[in-house]
Amino acid sequence: MDSAGESSRNAVGAAFAPTPWTTVLAARSDSATRRAALENLCRIYWSPVYHYIRRRGAMSHDAEDLTQGFFASVLESDFFERPDPGRGRFRGFLIGALQRYTTGEHERATAQKRGGGARFIAWDSSVAERELAALGPDTGDPVAAYEKSWALTLVARALRRLEEEQRTPSRARTFAALKPFLSETAAPGDYARLAAELSLTRAAVALAVHRLNQRYAELVRLEVADTVVDPTEGKAEIEHLLRVLSR
Repeated sequence: MDSAGESSRNAVGAAFAPTPWTTVLAARSDSATRRAALENLCRIYWSPVYHYIRRRGAMSHDAEDLTQGFFASVLESDFFERPDPGRGRFRGFLIGALQRYTTGEHERATAQKRGGGARFIAWDSSVAERELAALGPDTGDPVAAYEKSWALTLVARALRRLEEEQRTPSRARTFAALKPFLSETAAPGDYARLAAELSLTRAAVALAVHRLNQRYAELVRLEVADTVVDPTEGKAEIEHLLRVLSR
C-alpha cells in the first residue's frame, strides 16, 4: 500500500461524493435513506465493535449480545438530529457512541433488551474469535483493539475488492501468483521464478506487482473515503490507519 502516490489521493477526491457516511449526514429528513446507508456502515464495523467489547472483558456470548444491541441502539437513536454528528469521521462517531453505550450503568439498564431479540448482523463466532486473536496480545486497552480491528477491516475489504477485479480468466492466474507481494517484499530471485512460471519477463512481473500495489492502495483510500465527510479528512485517516497497522 505504501507505493501509492499523490495520484491515488486525487482519485479518491474525485470519486468522493456521495458516500455512505455523507448520505447518513445529508439525509436528515429521509429516514429510510439514512437508515439504509447507516446499516451498510454498521455491517462493516461489527468486528471493531465486537473486539472492543471483548477487550473490555466481556465473554464471547455477552459480547455478541452487546454488539447486536449497540447497533440496534445506533439505528434507533436521535444522534443524527444533533449538531455536528461524529465530527466528520464515522470511526470517531462510533467509538464515542460505543464508549457511552458500554458504561456499566447503560449495560445494566439494557441487560434484558440487548438487540431486542433481533439479529442485525449474521454472526460466526469462530470467525470473530480468530480475528480477535489476530489482533495480538491483550494490552488492556479496548480502544487499541477497536482501532486495530478497524484498520484490518478496511484493508481486508479493499483486498476483497481487488480480488473481485482480478477474477477474470485472463487475470486470475497471474493475480494468484503475485498476491503474496501485496503484503511481503520480494526476495532475491522471486520475480525471476515467477517470470518463468507465468511466461513473462522479470520486468513485466515487477511492473504488474507495482500496479497491483497501486490499485490496492487506491481501494483502501476509497474504503476510508466512505467513512469521512471531507476528502481532506480521508488523508488524515489513511495516515492514522498506517500508524495503527505498524504497531
